[in-house]
Amino acid sequence: MKRKGNRPLVLTLLVCLALAAFAGQAFAGGGSEAKPANKGTIALSFPGLDVPMIGETFEVAKRLLTNAGYEVIGHDPHWDPNVQRNDWDTWISAGQVDLIAYLIVTDPQQWQTVAKKAKAAGIKLVSTNMTLVPDVANFMFEDDHTLGYDTGKAMAEWMQGRFKGQPRKVMVSMSENPMFRNRGQGVIDALAKHYPNAKIIEYTWGDHTATYNEVSNILTAHPDCKILFNASEVAFAAYSAMLDAGISPTDPDAGIFHLNIDNSIIPLYSQADSILRYASTLHAVDWALAIASLSINAMEGGPGVPYYATKLPVPRKGAWDQWLGGGFPEGQTRRAAPESLQVCYVKDGKWVNPNSAKDWPYLQNPNIPKDLWDMVPQPWRANLR
Repeated sequence: MKRKGNRPLVLTLLVCLALAAFAGQAFAGGGSEAKPANKGTIALSFPGLDVPMIGETFEVAKRLLTNAGYEVIGHDPHWDPNVQRNDWDTWISAGQVDLIAYLIVTDPQQWQTVAKKAKAAGIKLVSTNMTLVPDVANFMFEDDHTLGYDTGKAMAEWMQGRFKGQPRKVMVSMSENPMFRNRGQGVIDALAKHYPNAKIIEYTWGDHTATYNEVSNILTAHPDCKILFNASEVAFAAYSAMLDAGISPTDPDAGIFHLNIDNSIIPLYSQADSILRYASTLHAVDWALAIASLSINAMEGGPGVPYYATKLPVPRKGAWDQWLGGGFPEGQTRRAAPESLQVCYVKDGKWVNPNSAKDWPYLQNPNIPKDLWDMVPQPWRANLR
């Protein structure tokens, strides 16, 4: 009975000890909101997350960085660059982040001030494309002219096999945006070399409605123009305009060649007789792998070696692998990001990809080909091996 009577006293002492330990931890960490130790905080800043490609990229990159011991924060500016810049200001002023990995599509000049604030605060910047702001620690290299040229060459090869060098009209999307303009110019340059009898009709790249209207107008004026290049994800708008103009979805003389592939295109592109002849894209997983690898390399003081995460031709049999987000059709299969996926790292001046082709068969070599080294700006070019 005596031993039982001491139990309340023992329990009281244990509770007091636990509270004392908790108070000590809170005092040492500056308050009860202290976070567990981590390697640092990385912000992923994309213009908007409503595009499935970007949304899935964010989720995979977050998983890779979290597994590597980093805290990840993000935001959704809903394609408002002012919101995106204001969020940067908040992160920088509050000392919330150690690195910002960003995608900016246009107007990099407006980012000069906020980028300088980041540098002054000791915050690293990593670009996920060739849109560079001052003092970026590293970036993902992708040459848009080369992407367009490769697509134009594929177009010329198909045209040669079908039309044997005879004159043909070709629609090519152009834009004031340097990214899309360079892609279109690459197509034009490839056709000039590999199919000189191609007559180029330029149209302005835009959203789905604008692209549909542009292509429809050209088809009204040139009903014999059945070959088209589109620089990004709005190829379905061009496809719809061609069908509404009376072109069959299996017309052997028609062909759509485009960069990037979205869910609207996949069911059509997977069909062998579709007028969608060629697609080239960067898988969301490869984009995420590049972002995570570049960020960790920068955080750990690695050399500034650009990461070559370029678009690759999509085989028709692999079209369903490109599906993004939910709503995946029953009866189909796709390859998603494997749980075993590991970030790449730099060794002896080169990126090393530890992922086997069996685990992930797409972008295996993130090193920039030598014939593109001259396009890499300094000081990063000096670190290429």
